[in-house]
Amino acid sequence: MIRYLSVTAVDDPYISYVQELYMATFPEKERRDWSQLLDMIENTPEMWLQLIEADEQVIGFLVLWALEEWLFVEYFAIDPEHRGKNYGAQVMQDLTGLNHTKLILEVEPPQTDDAVRRIHFYKRNGLTCLPFDYLQPSYSNPEQSYPMLLMSNAVEKEEVYFTEVISFIKRCVYFKGCK
Repeated sequence: MIRYLSVTAVDDPYISYVQELYMATFPEKERRDWSQLLDMIENTPEMWLQLIEADEQVIGFLVLWALEEWLFVEYFAIDPEHRGKNYGAQVMQDLTGLNHTKLILEVEPPQTDDAVRRIHFYKRNGLTCLPFDYLQPSYSNPEQSYPMLLMSNAVEKEEVYFTEVISFIKRCVYFKGCK
């Protein structure tokens, strides 16, 4: 059984575990500065850092954003030694089962084997690639952006439907201003 443990303070005993997995899992251009993430843990109520626990052992983490009726999955990582055990699928099932929450997340375009594997994982777990272009803003340089794909479990496919949530994501997640 999977449990989720909230991290709300930077002195949490698992924060070094999260940092190590974060640095090992996400490419530099897809990571925010670690000190910024630490600050946000304590000062950004819309963002949640959740440890993923299975069999009384922490096996990964999620960084989630509550954006009105949407849940934006900024980071999702399962420790490599625990991959292939269906934990990721269980987490996705839990996320999509939250009162029919509308999920949205970014993935790299299918240009590498890892990106293709990730996209297939999300598709197997009920998400669809949205049929329009999307640029992920840089965490460190507002003049730079990266082509990414958006995936969602929302049925609607029109780009205009997603305009508002994309605006929330860019403003809250990348430019630090949900208010």
